[in-house]
Amino acid sequence: MNQNQYRYASYIALTSLILGFILQFSLGSISKSWFSFPYNIFAGFAFLIISTSIFFIFKKKPFTQLHSSAPFAIVTVATLGFLTIGLGSIHYDPQVSPNAFLSRLGLEDLTKTWYFALIFFMALTNLWFSVLKRSLVYQSKNIPFLLNHFGLWLVMFAGVLGQGDIARLKMTLQKDKVEWRATDEKGNIVELPIALELKEFSIDIYPNKLFIIDTLGNSLPKNKPIGFMLEKEGESATLLDWKITLHQYLEKAIPDTDSTYVNHTMWGATNAAYVTVEHLPTHKKQTEWISAGNFQLPPRAIDLDPEHTLVMAPPEAKRFQSEVLIYEQGKEDIIRQEKIEVNHPIEVGGWRIYQVSYDEPMGRWSERSVVELISDPWLPVVYTGIFMLIIGGIAFLLTNRK
Repeated sequence: MNQNQYRYASYIALTSLILGFILQFSLGSISKSWFSFPYNIFAGFAFLIISTSIFFIFKKKPFTQLHSSAPFAIVTVATLGFLTIGLGSIHYDPQVSPNAFLSRLGLEDLTKTWYFALIFFMALTNLWFSVLKRSLVYQSKNIPFLLNHFGLWLVMFAGVLGQGDIARLKMTLQKDKVEWRATDEKGNIVELPIALELKEFSIDIYPNKLFIIDTLGNSLPKNKPIGFMLEKEGESATLLDWKITLHQYLEKAIPDTDSTYVNHTMWGATNAAYVTVEHLPTHKKQTEWISAGNFQLPPRAIDLDPEHTLVMAPPEAKRFQSEVLIYEQGKEDIIRQEKIEVNHPIEVGGWRIYQVSYDEPMGRWSERSVVELISDPWLPVVYTGIFMLIIGGIAFLLTNRK
């Protein structure tokens, strides 16, 4: 019986793949709008009603038993694995290297291809039939099975139907200006029911690094450039044939003379360091100021010899955040004041807002902040499925601990 089920399941999977490839090459990828509201709601209800009706009407038929069997599940999972690991591992970007065949195959987004959709539909049907089949038998040992399988089904079901409702927008904030508009992935302007006003942008930086470059501006050694991070005054490092000792590091500095710097907190200040450079073969020393420069102040380097120059690289951001005021459309009052930080998003009106960028040439003096707004209304359903999977796994361990 199992051998027959494996064989028939393989036939169905192979037929689905062939049909899927034919549809893919003739019609192209499935439109994202098919998975958008309200079409995804209609499709979800249609799947539930039709599949449930088929199961109960033809419950004892071989076709229904096959689609709810373990062999059918194994073949389906193996086929999905082949598609996702095999074809999905091919990184194809039509804008970088356009290829008519790969583009027609839909490799830029495998989840919207017909052949993937048909196999995924088989997996959903198998899970749903399995859940219905076990739910008819009222035994406590079936609870972990139902939690695991229904949780997995819910994650897959909501994940696919909800992908068309995911909105990913970017908003550029200017200091002391209220912004209601954002842009989507295609550059279209979208007006939102919420607004943000940037009050303050702050950034913490790592200490600058010193590098030796050649006449073409390449950091040395070319294969693996070595830098000296200016973390602690008095420390030294050897770069190629030069020993560099840090005497003073100023995170905010302005030129005092043509060759010296002083600590100053004025707007537009840059980074500077006072160092001694010793040429080890000749023991020749030179003690000078070096600076990274910025949009307002020029950099200052140290000439080591006709072919080598010591430079200070621009500072790298350690942490940056935006302090914003949040408004709601139709209300004059501020909803709340929040800080948006990298990896610490905030939630407003169904939107998760992430800090993604800023005006990098301006650095710490940036008065512009870029945030990303993501809306995924199906995410709570996916989280519910994941929670059921976790509870089902714990229940399975408890009931089968012997």
